[in-house]
Amino acid sequence: MADKDNLEQKLGRIFNTLSAFPQKLKNAVQEGVSDPTNLACVNKNEEFDYNLLEQDIRRIHEDLRARGNVILGSHLILDGKQDRMEIKTYTQREDETFCTSVKTKVRRVTNIPDDLVEELEKEGRVELALKLGDY
Repeated sequence: MADKDNLEQKLGRIFNTLSAFPQKLKNAVQEGVSDPTNLACVNKNEEFDYNLLEQDIRRIHEDLRARGNVILGSHLILDGKQDRMEIKTYTQREDETFCTSVKTKVRRVTNIPDDLVEELEKEGRVELALKLGDY
């Protein structure tokens, strides 16, 4: 009887491991893409350069596509109240939709369009839907 219990326990552990695998894989993919130290648009002095944003978005999209994801879109969030910048990228793989987020502290912004500066000063926060097209 002990062998049967032992076999059931082993099969249970295998089942639990296989059940947890998709979430672990999803987490690993997000960790690789969501590292803010990889951003070209934010330097070590926490300065955000709007002109370099497209370069980072393209790299994030390329990384996610290489992992088999379909890119649905990206959003930029600049939060002046919390001194934070976030890039959210929405993807789909098979029938599941995912959001990968890259967040970092930002003390200063440069090369930002005037209308965004006005909105940031007025509202304290700017959120943009980013469209890069196919490349």
